[in-house]
Amino acid sequence: MSTLSVDTIQGKTTASKVIMPPGHVLQVVRSFRNADSHEAFSSTSFATSTLSLSLTPKASGNKVIVQCTIGMANKGTDSSSQTALYIDGSNVSTAASGYYYWAGYWDTNNNYHGGTGYHEYTTVDTNAHTFALYCKVSSGSNVFNLHTGASHSLVCTEIQS
Repeated sequence: MSTLSVDTIQGKTTASKVIMPPGHVLQVVRSFRNADSHEAFSSTSFATSTLSLSLTPKASGNKVIVQCTIGMANKGTDSSSQTALYIDGSNVSTAASGYYYWAGYWDTNNNYHGGTGYHEYTTVDTNAHTFALYCKVSSGSNVFNLHTGASHSLVCTEIQS
């Protein structure tokens, strides 16, 4: 049996860059919420949630797999609630007939259920980027809650391309 012990792996031509095989996980960054109170949204414009994180890619051209899980949410009154993924302050979700369903959609009074979202982002540089779940309601009398006691997460996984 052989043993390989190292303190540092250094690139052949540059000390700051070691290329891993394609498909290798380079890093995982997550934001998690399991609180004693609801996170409530009542604005008709998208507002950021506590599910927000910053990821600094290891290289340009890599894939970042963005996954969101809402354990349980509910909408209290008439109209609907929507979710979207924002990257660096811009909505990257696709609208279906003007509605955003990235991590779920709630349209019935006191409808309690979870939701999930998935997105693939290709890195364009090695600068820090902010990924966040945004939520909104379609009328001012509505409220949307990321429910107390349920677990909610936003996870970004960078994959070597």
